Amino acid sequence: MFKYFIPALVLTQFFSFRLHSQSIEDQVALLRQNMLDPDMSSLNKILASDLVYGHSNAKLEDKTAFIENLLNGNYDFTEITLKDQSIKVSKHIAVVRHTLHAKTNDKKIPGEINLKILMVWKKEGKIWQLWERQAVKILVP
Repeated sequence: MFKYFIPALVLTQFFSFRLHSQSIEDQVALLRQNMLDPDMSSLNKILASDLVYGHSNAKLEDKTAFIENLLNGNYDFTEITLKDQSIKVSKHIAVVRHTLHAKTNDKKIPGEINLKILMVWKKEGKIWQLWERQAVKILVP
């Protein structure tokens, strides 16, 4: 009986990580979609109430300011591509890193950005919410 315990425990942990990981991937995809086409209700669900959203220029925003800027067009993403995503999960915290390439039309001014992103998600009940986010510019020679 004991000889089956360790393999069962390993499989349980593996599938638990895959479930957490998939759920995080879904939330990241939902955030991306909301940056392209903001929805107040959806954003309120996936963003933690104490969110700190860090931009590549070192500007920090709380949840309210970030949502307002998405809804009023100050941040207007027309295309977003995410690459090289990695996810680490430990209990109720997940760290997501990826490269973001986007085309923007902020305040009706076309632009393009290339960023490295670090996000920290925390699980509130059964929902993963974005808690912290920081971006840095990718310097292209």
